[in-house]
Amino acid sequence: MKRLFFLFMFFILSGIIIFNQSCSYDKCQETRQYKVYTPVYKTRAQLRNISVSDAKPLKNPGKIYVYNQYLLINELHKGIHIFDNSDIKNPVNLAFISIPGNVDIAVKDNILYADNFIDLLSFDISNPVNPQYLGSVEDIFSNRKYEDETRGFLVYYNSSNIVEEIQCDEAISDVLYRGEKVLILDSSFGEVDLQSGKNNIGIGGSMARFTILNNRLYAIDYNELHIVDIEIPKQAKLTNDINISWGIETIFPVKDKLFIGSNSGMFVFDASNPDKPSLLSTFEHASSCDPVFVTGDIAYITLRSGNRCQGYTNQLDVVSIKDILNPELIKTYSMDNPHGLTVIEKKMVLCEGDYGAKVLDVSNPEKIKIKSKLTDKHFYDVIGISNKDVIMVGNNGLYQYELEGYNLNEISVIEIEE
Repeated sequence: MKRLFFLFMFFILSGIIIFNQSCSYDKCQETRQYKVYTPVYKTRAQLRNISVSDAKPLKNPGKIYVYNQYLLINELHKGIHIFDNSDIKNPVNLAFISIPGNVDIAVKDNILYADNFIDLLSFDISNPVNPQYLGSVEDIFSNRKYEDETRGFLVYYNSSNIVEEIQCDEAISDVLYRGEKVLILDSSFGEVDLQSGKNNIGIGGSMARFTILNNRLYAIDYNELHIVDIEIPKQAKLTNDINISWGIETIFPVKDKLFIGSNSGMFVFDASNPDKPSLLSTFEHASSCDPVFVTGDIAYITLRSGNRCQGYTNQLDVVSIKDILNPELIKTYSMDNPHGLTVIEKKMVLCEGDYGAKVLDVSNPEKIKIKSKLTDKHFYDVIGISNKDVIMVGNNGLYQYELEGYNLNEISVIEIEE
């Protein structure tokens, strides 16, 4: 009898719970966490308001670039910090170039090339304390940018995290549009010679969208490769635009080849004819964000999940390029959330976003092994500046490490200021 009584009470209580849930669904209101992206517009005049000032603190780091003893750090959408890194234990903040809309950097022969969202700008940084503006190639990047007649170009989005009550009819998908704000559902807030001394061309990270080969600057922009003749810096000129594919993201040079990473694959171009690079081959992969790093006859491709890339894959693809016309996958390795990477003497330093960074033994492409991890910081890109010195950047600042064996020993930090 007791058993029957308990069963009876169970069904009664279950009915009450179901009824209450139904009532709750009728009200259809719940608390959700969101990341909100609010658009920021700038007019042409605002984007072209360029100036040089004294050093400023690092607040929101973007791309990183090394040129001889100098370290250049993009302040995302704001400009470029110049540091003297002669003593890597104590980098000295020298100057700041204010460039609204800036994201990308490249340097050759003391000439800095940078974008201001729509133009390609050039600066003489022979005296890094007082860079001199030389000129620009106007509207090189503006063709496929959204421009409002009154407010100007939609340059970027400011993000913020919020908690709010929403109605069920708004909770259909993970992306909501309210006026101009885009809300993304978020479950938590949260081949280069490095030892040759002076080089006339600097080194960018694996997330770079600018690169220089000989007297040409190659810049990617969503679906196009832009080619600029920079033989005479003050007379830089656009020589060609090549349509590649939607979602191209990164560019990596090796001798006379360009390896271009996209959401859907890696494109290999022959740039022996500098103004008319020709497509040699394509390696396709799952849709995901895609930096590429090449050394010897191996290409390393990181694929990561993320709202912008609409992908759900987190892996390292190791690709043979012995036959440059027919890249072949050697092996795929599961990772946490791989971003930028570099390879130094068969050792890979791999940035893993919120998961930190890893050092891997890549001496055998078919048996890559994780040797050490840093899990207490966020990292998204890395540059190897010698056979032992490594620069990594993340949401908390820029860190310099000594790679001793497979361990990363911290040397110095450029912290961000809130």
